Amino acid sequence: MAAHETLRAMRRNGDRAAVEAARATTPPVAIFTNSMVMGGMEEHVLQLGRGLRERGFPVTVICSSDDAIAPLRDGLHEADVEVRALSAKQASLGSALPRVRELAAALRPFRGGVLHIHMTGHRGGALTMLAARLAGVRAIVRSVHLPPTGRVGRQDRVLVGITDRQLARIVCVSSETRRAHVDALGRDPRKCVVVHNGVDLERFSPDVPPIDLRAEFGIAPTAPVVGTVARLGETRKGMHHFVDAAALIAARAPDTRFLVVGDGELRTALESRARERGLGERVVFAGQRADVPRVLTALSVFVSPSIYEACQYNLLEAMAAGRAVVSTLTGVAPEVIVDGVTGRAVAIGDPHALAVATLETLAAPAEAARMGARARERILSGFSLDAMLDGLVRVYREVVSG
Repeated sequence: MAAHETLRAMRRNGDRAAVEAARATTPPVAIFTNSMVMGGMEEHVLQLGRGLRERGFPVTVICSSDDAIAPLRDGLHEADVEVRALSAKQASLGSALPRVRELAAALRPFRGGVLHIHMTGHRGGALTMLAARLAGVRAIVRSVHLPPTGRVGRQDRVLVGITDRQLARIVCVSSETRRAHVDALGRDPRKCVVVHNGVDLERFSPDVPPIDLRAEFGIAPTAPVVGTVARLGETRKGMHHFVDAAALIAARAPDTRFLVVGDGELRTALESRARERGLGERVVFAGQRADVPRVLTALSVFVSPSIYEACQYNLLEAMAAGRAVVSTLTGVAPEVIVDGVTGRAVAIGDPHALAVATLETLAAPAEAARMGARARERILSGFSLDAMLDGLVRVYREVVSG
């Protein structure tokens, strides 16, 4: 029985002494993120804060007060997770000392506990780690949510090597990400552990009622719908390849409709690209939505066209929803997709390959349904929210006791 299940069982049985003994082995956890935009990492922080709170951990999330991440703070407050919102101003040389003092004050209640850092990229974090040491935090853990990007030079490796000395563990969200950080940055493989992102299997399920595509978008009930979910703010998401693939699919299967869920600064350019490709009303840009689980169960095929990822939530969620998926082989995809079994795997940056795999999947609906069922089974086998929390709690206990 998993540790959290044992704790729940003890609560139900009224064994207060045993509950307190279990809590005694539970270190307090401070979660820090420098995020200034809502995306996969922020969803991860929300899930983690909520999950730790449910398991009885003393937990606080330290983040920016910027309006852009208000949904993160609101979600944490709803889950009864303490939030410390710091100034959104970027630290400068002159403000470094006040910033360290501010962070140290926020971290002082976690003396003897764990600081878990979530930051974009592999750079930065020195002030946060210095503040943690001044506050008496026992161990520092850092999650990496992307492989190293851009040109990685000797200076990067030297700086990362210096800051990594302060880290007890480096949590990588996929095996590919771990390999990239070890190979490109020279990070200590003994410190690098893999804990995959996890999906709420009740929220993302084949049993979730789909949205009414006809009522909302005027899509005929018999029309196949190919869709994707992504933040339209980074070219690495490969959404331009999705639009190009959609044009190729529409030329062969004109009844097909396309649904893009998400928003961001690239949306206008993607809409223009769709018009230039002659897609017209065949593609719907639906914007940001709160009912993504219902959107997923309405799709015939889910496409993930990313150029590079770490452990992409959209793919895991679509598979948990029992959808037939077509995905590029990046991030966690090689760990969850067996081509033709749990989904279709294609080369990165190839709209033609995306189109061919999608057309073949649409042409065989019975096999697509079987792939969707096997995709759900794959997520059940190791990518649940509980599996993620179990892995991270194991890390926390190891670094505090080690």
